[in-house]
Amino acid sequence: MEIDDIAAIVKILNDNNLSHISFKKGDSKISVSKNINREIQIADSIDIAKEQPQQEMRYIVSPTIGTFYAASDPESSPFVTVGQTVTQSTVVGVAEAMKMMTNILADNEGVIAEVLVQDGDAIEYGQKLFRLS
Repeated sequence: MEIDDIAAIVKILNDNNLSHISFKKGDSKISVSKNINREIQIADSIDIAKEQPQQEMRYIVSPTIGTFYAASDPESSPFVTVGQTVTQSTVVGVAEAMKMMTNILADNEGVIAEVLVQDGDAIEYGQKLFRLS
């Protein structure tokens, strides 16, 4: 294989925008590869978060440490459930610490969107208990 043959192969590679070509002539074989820098066009993405009004997440947080109870006793229904509207005076749970029971009041107004703790969970001061919508 002559230099002119190799030059012709490279020309075919370039003229046809190929990234790889192999050629065999008699007992000779040649493979030529190149990196092609293709311009990639990326469509403008739409930031959906910017289009929708940002609603700040609001939570009811624990005012104390202890064990969280969702109801006044095991046979009673929970103080609040998902979908229920609460005001700042609504009891949402009870915290027990050192045999003392403390009512947990909603510190925000809104609708209970999610319960973040389970009955009997240990809770910390400032821990998020409920998410409001």
